[in-house]
Amino acid sequence: MKISAFFVAAFFALSLVACGKPTAPESASSENYGTTHEGKPAEGRNELPTEK
Repeated sequence: MKISAFFVAAFFALSLVACGKPTAPESASSENYGTTHEGKPAEGRNELPTEK
């Protein structure tokens, strides 16, 4: 039992080291919000709601 707990803990520690921490952009910018990865306006269900 102790050896299996050791292997589980070691596997968990190695997976954290291998994957690292989650990454995010340095600063959030909303200037491209509502556009596709190509810079075009979103269409269909991904469109931004119109302001009323």
